Amino acid sequence: MSKLLVRVVLPLVAGGALLAGCTSTQGGTASPVQSPSASAPETSESSSSSGGGGTQSITDPCTLIEPGDLSSYGEFNPPRNQTVGGARTCNYQKKIASASDKSMVIGANIRDTASVDQVNDTGGGVVDKDINGRKAKEASGGASVAGCTVALPVGDSSRVDVAVIGVGTADEACQIAEAVAKSAVEPRLPKE
Repeated sequence: MSKLLVRVVLPLVAGGALLAGCTSTQGGTASPVQSPSASAPETSESSSSSGGGGTQSITDPCTLIEPGDLSSYGEFNPPRNQTVGGARTCNYQKKIASASDKSMVIGANIRDTASVDQVNDTGGGVVDKDINGRKAKEASGGASVAGCTVALPVGDSSRVDVAVIGVGTADEACQIAEAVAKSAVEPRLPKE
Protein backbone atom coordinates (compact mmCIF):
# COMPACT_ATOMS: atom_id res chain seq x y z
CA MET A 1 0.00 0.00 0.00
CA SER A 2 2.81 2.43 0.83
CA LYS A 3 4.49 1.75 -2.54
CA LEU A 4 1.20 2.51 -4.27
CA LEU A 5 0.91 5.71 -2.27
CA VAL A 6 4.42 6.79 -3.28
CA ARG A 7 3.97 5.83 -6.95
CA VAL A 8 0.55 7.38 -7.53
CA VAL A 9 -0.20 10.05 -4.93
CA LEU A 10 3.27 11.61 -4.61
CA PRO A 11 3.55 12.49 -8.35
CA LEU A 12 0.09 14.05 -8.22
CA VAL A 13 1.03 16.17 -5.20
CA ALA A 14 4.31 17.18 -6.84
CA GLY A 15 2.40 18.00 -10.03
CA GLY A 16 0.01 20.21 -8.12
CA ALA A 17 2.99 22.08 -6.71
CA LEU A 18 4.51 22.36 -10.20
CA LEU A 19 1.24 23.61 -11.67
CA ALA A 20 0.68 26.07 -8.85
CA GLY A 21 4.15 27.50 -9.30
CA CYS A 22 3.71 28.34 -12.96
CA THR A 23 2.19 31.78 -12.64
CA SER A 24 2.32 34.78 -10.43
CA THR A 25 -0.70 35.99 -8.51
CA GLN A 26 -2.74 38.74 -10.11
CA GLY A 27 -4.93 41.11 -8.14
CA GLY A 28 -8.53 41.75 -9.12
CA THR A 29 -11.92 40.17 -9.03
CA ALA A 30 -12.60 36.83 -10.67
CA SER A 31 -15.50 36.69 -13.10
CA PRO A 32 -16.84 33.92 -15.31
CA VAL A 33 -15.74 33.70 -18.93
CA GLN A 34 -18.38 35.06 -21.29
CA SER A 35 -19.17 32.74 -24.16
CA PRO A 36 -19.41 34.30 -27.61
CA SER A 37 -22.93 34.93 -28.84
CA ALA A 38 -24.38 32.69 -31.51
CA SER A 39 -24.93 35.67 -33.83
CA ALA A 40 -21.29 36.79 -33.71
CA PRO A 41 -18.92 33.88 -34.32
CA GLU A 42 -15.42 34.50 -33.07
CA THR A 43 -12.45 33.65 -35.24
CA SER A 44 -9.03 32.58 -34.11
CA GLU A 45 -7.56 35.68 -35.70
CA SER A 46 -9.73 38.10 -33.76
CA SER A 47 -9.27 36.28 -30.47
CA SER A 48 -5.49 36.11 -30.67
CA SER A 49 -5.04 39.72 -31.72
CA SER A 50 -6.68 41.07 -28.59
CA GLY A 51 -4.06 41.57 -25.89
CA GLY A 52 -5.23 39.27 -23.12
CA GLY A 53 -8.11 37.36 -24.66
CA GLY A 54 -6.14 34.98 -26.83
CA THR A 55 -7.17 31.89 -24.89
CA GLN A 56 -10.81 32.92 -24.39
CA SER A 57 -11.80 31.19 -27.63
CA ILE A 58 -10.57 27.84 -26.25
CA THR A 59 -13.64 26.68 -24.35
CA ASP A 60 -12.44 23.17 -23.46
CA PRO A 61 -8.80 22.42 -22.61
CA CYS A 62 -9.39 18.76 -23.54
CA THR A 63 -9.62 19.80 -27.20
CA LEU A 64 -5.88 20.55 -27.07
CA ILE A 65 -4.75 17.01 -26.19
CA GLU A 66 -6.65 13.96 -27.37
CA PRO A 67 -6.09 10.36 -26.22
CA GLY A 68 -4.55 9.38 -29.57
CA ASP A 69 -1.88 12.06 -29.13
CA LEU A 70 -0.50 10.15 -26.14
CA SER A 71 -0.56 6.56 -27.44
CA SER A 72 3.23 6.35 -27.81
CA TYR A 73 3.59 6.99 -24.04
CA GLY A 74 1.28 4.20 -22.91
CA GLU A 75 -2.38 3.83 -22.00
CA PHE A 76 -4.07 6.68 -20.14
CA ASN A 77 -7.22 7.04 -18.09
CA PRO A 78 -9.97 9.29 -19.49
CA PRO A 79 -9.09 12.99 -19.19
CA ARG A 80 -9.91 14.99 -16.09
CA ASN A 81 -11.20 18.48 -16.84
CA GLN A 82 -11.04 20.92 -13.89
CA THR A 83 -9.82 24.30 -12.66
CA VAL A 84 -6.58 24.30 -10.65
CA GLY A 85 -4.86 27.46 -9.39
CA GLY A 86 -6.85 29.67 -11.76
CA ALA A 87 -6.00 27.55 -14.82
CA ARG A 88 -8.52 25.56 -16.84
CA THR A 89 -6.90 22.14 -17.07
CA CYS A 90 -7.21 18.81 -18.83
CA ASN A 91 -5.02 16.07 -17.39
CA TYR A 92 -4.42 12.50 -18.48
CA GLN A 93 -3.00 10.06 -15.93
CA LYS A 94 -1.18 7.02 -17.24
CA LYS A 95 -2.67 3.66 -16.30
CA ILE A 96 -0.36 1.63 -14.08
CA ALA A 97 -0.36 -2.02 -15.13
CA SER A 98 2.45 -3.28 -12.90
CA ALA A 99 4.73 -2.14 -10.10
CA SER A 100 7.52 -1.46 -12.62
CA ASP A 101 5.41 1.01 -14.64
CA LYS A 102 6.25 4.68 -14.35
CA SER A 103 3.50 7.00 -13.26
CA MET A 104 2.89 9.95 -15.56
CA VAL A 105 0.42 12.83 -15.87
CA ILE A 106 0.26 14.89 -19.06
CA GLY A 107 -1.92 17.97 -19.19
CA ALA A 108 -2.86 21.18 -20.96
CA ASN A 109 -3.42 24.18 -18.71
CA ILE A 110 -5.07 27.32 -20.08
CA ARG A 111 -3.99 30.50 -18.31
CA ASP A 112 -6.24 33.33 -19.51
CA THR A 113 -4.43 36.10 -17.59
CA ALA A 114 -0.79 34.99 -17.45
CA SER A 115 1.78 35.54 -20.19
CA VAL A 116 4.80 33.38 -20.94
CA ASP A 117 6.94 36.04 -19.27
CA GLN A 118 5.26 35.07 -15.98
CA VAL A 119 6.41 31.43 -16.02
CA ASN A 120 8.08 30.73 -12.70
CA ASP A 121 11.28 28.78 -12.18
CA THR A 122 10.26 25.51 -10.54
CA GLY A 123 13.79 24.35 -9.79
CA GLY A 124 15.59 23.83 -13.09
CA GLY A 125 15.42 27.28 -14.63
CA VAL A 126 13.29 28.84 -17.37
CA VAL A 127 14.61 28.74 -20.93
CA ASP A 128 13.38 30.09 -24.27
CA LYS A 129 12.05 27.53 -26.76
CA ASP A 130 10.72 27.61 -30.29
CA ILE A 131 7.67 25.38 -30.74
CA ASN A 132 6.64 25.30 -34.41
CA GLY A 133 7.70 28.95 -34.81
CA ARG A 134 5.95 30.10 -31.61
CA LYS A 135 8.24 31.68 -29.00
CA ALA A 136 7.72 29.60 -25.86
CA LYS A 137 9.24 29.11 -22.41
CA GLU A 138 10.20 25.87 -20.70
CA ALA A 139 10.38 25.44 -16.92
CA SER A 140 12.03 22.24 -15.75
CA GLY A 141 11.49 20.87 -12.27
CA GLY A 142 15.23 20.24 -12.03
CA ALA A 143 16.58 17.68 -9.59
CA SER A 144 13.76 18.12 -7.08
CA VAL A 145 10.67 17.48 -9.25
CA ALA A 146 10.40 15.04 -12.15
CA GLY A 147 8.26 17.46 -14.11
CA CYS A 148 8.35 20.09 -16.83
CA THR A 149 6.13 22.80 -18.27
CA VAL A 150 6.26 24.19 -21.81
CA ALA A 151 4.37 27.51 -21.94
CA LEU A 152 2.97 28.60 -25.31
CA PRO A 153 1.85 32.22 -25.77
CA VAL A 154 -1.63 32.91 -27.09
CA GLY A 155 -2.02 36.65 -27.57
CA ASP A 156 -0.03 39.12 -25.48
CA SER A 157 -1.11 38.14 -21.98
CA SER A 158 -2.38 34.58 -22.00
CA ARG A 159 -0.83 31.18 -22.55
CA VAL A 160 -1.33 27.42 -22.65
CA ASP A 161 1.02 25.24 -20.60
CA VAL A 162 1.82 21.66 -21.54
CA ALA A 163 2.79 20.01 -18.26
CA VAL A 164 4.30 16.56 -17.69
CA ILE A 165 4.94 15.17 -14.21
CA GLY A 166 5.79 11.89 -12.55
CA VAL A 167 8.24 10.46 -15.09
CA GLY A 168 11.80 9.37 -14.33
CA THR A 169 13.56 12.74 -14.58
CA ALA A 170 12.81 16.38 -15.35
CA ASP A 171 14.79 16.02 -18.61
CA GLU A 172 12.55 13.14 -19.69
CA ALA A 173 9.46 15.18 -18.71
CA CYS A 174 10.70 18.11 -20.83
CA GLN A 175 11.27 15.85 -23.85
CA ILE A 176 7.70 14.57 -23.60
CA ALA A 177 6.25 18.05 -22.94
CA GLU A 178 8.04 19.46 -26.00
CA ALA A 179 6.91 16.56 -28.21
CA VAL A 180 3.26 16.90 -27.11
CA ALA A 181 3.43 20.69 -27.50
CA LYS A 182 4.83 20.39 -31.05
CA SER A 183 2.63 17.58 -32.35
CA ALA A 184 -0.68 18.14 -30.56
CA VAL A 185 -1.17 21.39 -28.65
CA GLU A 186 0.51 24.15 -30.68
CA PRO A 187 -1.20 23.21 -33.99
CA ARG A 188 -4.59 23.50 -32.23
CA LEU A 189 -3.98 26.97 -30.77
CA PRO A 190 -5.27 30.20 -32.31
CA LYS A 191 -2.63 31.62 -34.62
CA GLU A 192 -0.96 34.87 -33.63
